[in-house]
Amino acid sequence: MIYHEPSLVTHGWTPQRGGLNYVAALLLLVMKTEEDAFWMLAVLLENVLVNDCYTNNLSGCHVEQRVFKDLLVKKCPRIATHLEALEFDVSLVATEWFLCLFSKSLPSETTLRVWDVLFYEGATVLFHVALAIFKMKEEELLMTRQVGDVINILQRTTHHLFDPDELLTVAFDKIGSMTTTTISKQRKKQEPAVMAELDQRLRRLNSMNMDEK
Repeated sequence: MIYHEPSLVTHGWTPQRGGLNYVAALLLLVMKTEEDAFWMLAVLLENVLVNDCYTNNLSGCHVEQRVFKDLLVKKCPRIATHLEALEFDVSLVATEWFLCLFSKSLPSETTLRVWDVLFYEGATVLFHVALAIFKMKEEELLMTRQVGDVINILQRTTHHLFDPDELLTVAFDKIGSMTTTTISKQRKKQEPAVMAELDQRLRRLNSMNMDEK
């Protein structure tokens, strides 16, 4: 099977970890052979996505979530302000989007169009698409009063996004440009805080284990 290949194991990934199994499953459906699917997945891990997104502590994914929160403030300030007032953490929905590359959230046809751009433009497109989903439902989101309502709107929206052209038009025409250099700087800015937070969690967990003994 595709997820038993040594090359994937070296990336610290197993089929149960991080949601990449959804990506592998869709690749297996659309590629002609399992070998082709494997190499496409390898390209994603080695050349397209950021490092450490699918490791044990998901540090790369945590960094991406922090970057996304900053971008939401800059690109969709009204939404960001409203969600902050609701104490809504965007990672509640965006973590799955980034880990599964939208394959668990968007219709398959739309996901594949996003992936076309992903392979060509790089991981920056994930931020474009995630921001576009919020932007498309801006007015509706601004009327919410509970966290659950926000989640329901976003889930309903993603599950019914059957028009990839509409999504990608918003993602690039209405969200505006975001260069790879800019995103890379944002990642480097967030990495120390993420690593410190993960280290603190590990210390706390180790302390709890020691107390139990």
